[in-house]
Amino acid sequence: MTLFKLRKATIADLPDMMQLIAEGIAALGVQGSPQWQNGYGPTEEKIKEDILKQESYLLTFEDEIAAAAALVSGNDPVYTAIQGGKWVGEGPYLSIHRVVVNTRFKGQRLSAKLLQELEEVAREKQIFDLRIDTYQANTAMQRNISAAGYTFCGHIAFPIPHGERLAYQKLLSPTD
Repeated sequence: MTLFKLRKATIADLPDMMQLIAEGIAALGVQGSPQWQNGYGPTEEKIKEDILKQESYLLTFEDEIAAAAALVSGNDPVYTAIQGGKWVGEGPYLSIHRVVVNTRFKGQRLSAKLLQELEEVAREKQIFDLRIDTYQANTAMQRNISAAGYTFCGHIAFPIPHGERLAYQKLLSPTD
């Protein structure tokens, strides 16, 4: 069995992370998805901000980044404006953003592994409400989110072109 480990990203990881983001943007473009295209993907400034806030996580295999995501705290105004449904509960939550998997590791269900590892981080922080979104054309991510036990809650819209997203939530038990 291959061992993947979750760790916080550091500024030293930034160049490799940006390469990973570029691969993710290209892969979405090949799929015909407008998500993250035309300069609306994660920027170096945003990834650096995630790192400095200690909200950027990497799933690594040996010394290579296999996947990355941000686990963002605080209320997200975009998530507050959910439509066509609602979130369950009003307590604190963490949002999972900027999920990307290294193309070398595609097909190994690393999105699911990454989500599972982030759930453990949330439990350690004593926050049991996780929220995530994805673009409607990103069916692979939708499958991964659903397979990880998230429930569709409605629609949200980021204030960018093609900013509409499907919104999901998972309520965690303190121990699993």
